[in-house]
Amino acid sequence: MARMSPECRSAWTAATSAQAEALYSLWMKTPRAAFRDAGVLMEMADYTDRNSPNSDPARVQFARSAALQLRLASAGAMIRRISLQ
Repeated sequence: MARMSPECRSAWTAATSAQAEALYSLWMKTPRAAFRDAGVLMEMADYTDRNSPNSDPARVQFARSAALQLRLASAGAMIRRISLQ
């Protein structure tokens, strides 16, 4: 968590559906932070998978899927931003 961008760290810990939309829009304004945060989320899912045998596999898979979607969306946002310049 400490490696996530400061803007997103607090929103991620208390994410409700409304906050999730705000977090997504914040990530799309700062796609580099979103790209980095997606990697952190993937590492968190891997850590949970390795070190918590009682964890819910569906939740871990959801975190991985969300991280991958975030990484793809942020990469697309960075490409669009570069092509507009």
